[in-house]
Amino acid sequence: MPNKVSRKIFYSKVLLLGEHIINKGAIGLAIPFDHYEGMFKVDKELIDPNAGKSNQSLKEMVHYIIHHDTLGPLYDTNQFLEDIDKGLYFDSNIPQGYGLGSSGALVAAIYHQYRKNKKKNYPVSALKYELAEVESFFHGKSSGLDPIVCYLNKAVLIDKGEVTETFDLPKVAKPVLKLFLINTHIERKTGPYVNAFLQKCENPKFMTTVQKSLIPANNIAVESFLKSRYAQLMKCVKIISQLQLDLLPYFIPPKFREAWQQGLKNNEYHLKICGAGGGGYIIGFAKMDANLSLLLGGLDVVELMKF
Repeated sequence: MPNKVSRKIFYSKVLLLGEHIINKGAIGLAIPFDHYEGMFKVDKELIDPNAGKSNQSLKEMVHYIIHHDTLGPLYDTNQFLEDIDKGLYFDSNIPQGYGLGSSGALVAAIYHQYRKNKKKNYPVSALKYELAEVESFFHGKSSGLDPIVCYLNKAVLIDKGEVTETFDLPKVAKPVLKLFLINTHIERKTGPYVNAFLQKCENPKFMTTVQKSLIPANNIAVESFLKSRYAQLMKCVKIISQLQLDLLPYFIPPKFREAWQQGLKNNEYHLKICGAGGGGYIIGFAKMDANLSLLLGGLDVVELMKF
């Protein structure tokens, strides 16, 4: 392994389609989001409190890797420890508690910097499993989705828990839709919302609606995105938006429900949960000519992409 610490940047990620229902057989689509990023840096003094906190977290993480039966032999932990002693930290502006892959970007950086004998043709499924094992340091149990999107910097398609396709997002000459995010400025933890959703799924009526309406709309939306059928995509997103409002109203912060309902009425845009819900970001799909500053005045909107 080279002694020099790489300055490679790793970007955040957004789960575009499949939130919660990805664990119930739905297809998931996650994409890189270059509005936020992180990279390794070294500062012996660690003057910045965030740098010191990150450095301490890395100390704990390297010991997790060392004592992990599978991961230990795969990583250059001696070099990792040496760099930590020199002031290694992960400099990141990816907000935590937003479902944007803050830990996934760090795991991608660790794999890039300290994984021994990286294979060029390493199967994506095996890579996802390994990255999940590393990220489990943070979450107890990781799917590996966040770090693999961050590491590959590609869109990733997930079906039945496995990566079925990775691809670069297309550049469209004449876009007809735009994708945007609304920052709720509300931090939340994923676990409580995942557990709440799973508990709701124990209700047969709720689960029937998920299986017969929400999952089909989601899967057709993914297919429509991949095949550039954008009119059909918007129809499916509207169905998802309405179902999430009906089935999971408390996953939508109260301040944003009026904007959610307005989109369903005016059809200029439609909103949906981003990740776990309850805060973080809300995803929006809008017509290309929709005036979001007028329609969503006062809300913190970030444009993600056009297609």
